[in-house]
Amino acid sequence: MDNRKWLWLAAIGAAALIVVVVSVMALRGGEAMAADDVEQKLLNMYGGEVQEIVQDGDLYRVTLERIDGVFEAVVDSDGGAIISMEKTGSVDPIPEDDMKAKIAEQYGAEPSAIALKDNVYSATVEEETRTTEAEYDAVTGEQIKESVTEKEPAAPPAKEETPPAQEETPPAQEAPKPSVRLTPGEAANIALKEVAGDLDDDIDFEETQDGGYYIVQVETVDDREADIQIHAITGKILTVSWDD
Repeated sequence: MDNRKWLWLAAIGAAALIVVVVSVMALRGGEAMAADDVEQKLLNMYGGEVQEIVQDGDLYRVTLERIDGVFEAVVDSDGGAIISMEKTGSVDPIPEDDMKAKIAEQYGAEPSAIALKDNVYSATVEEETRTTEAEYDAVTGEQIKESVTEKEPAAPPAKEETPPAQEETPPAQEAPKPSVRLTPGEAANIALKEVAGDLDDDIDFEETQDGGYYIVQVETVDDREADIQIHAITGKILTVSWDD
C-alpha cells in the first residue's frame, strides 16, 4: 500500500515538472532568434542602419543609427522582445558642399537651392527641360523622395514687322530767344543769396558785348564789404571780391 502511494506521488511530481518546463519554454518563445532575424526586426520597426549587434547571454545589444540619432537596443534572444531602446548620441549630417557634389553627380547640375532640416536635405535642381525637387537622408546621403516637373517649351520669338519707311521731317527751326536783362532788384536778390548781409543801394551796371553785368555791394554783420559781379542776362555770379 505504501509503495503504491509513493509511486503515485512520484508520478504526480514528474507531471508537475513537465508542466513547469513547458510553461517556461512557452514564456521564452521557443528557439533563440538569430542575429540576422533580430537585425531585420529592428530595421522593420525603426528603420535606419544597424552598426553593431553583439550577443550577451540571452540578450542581443544592438547599435542602431538613424537620422535622428544613435540608439542602443536591448533585445531578448528568445522571441525577440525589445527590452529597451535608448538614445545614446547624435549623428552629424553630411557637409553641404559634399551633398551638393553628390547631387551634381546624380543630375549633372548643381542644385539651385538646398536646405537642411531635421537631418533631411531638400534640394532643387533646375535643368533645361525640367525642375526636380529631391530629399536626402543627411546622414547616409540616401535619396528619400524625388518629384519632377516638366517645363513648358519656350515659344519661338514673334517676328517683328518692319514698319514702312517714312520720310524724315526736318526739325523745325527754333526762333532765337530774345535776351532779357535782369533788373537791378533781381541782381540784388541773387547777390544776397550768395553773401548774407545788408544791401548797398548803389547798384552799378556795365555794358559789354555779351549783355553786360551788375556790381552789387553787400555789407556783412562783421563789417566786411563784398563786391559781387553778376551777369546781367544769365544771372551767373562772375566774381566776388572783398574790401577790408
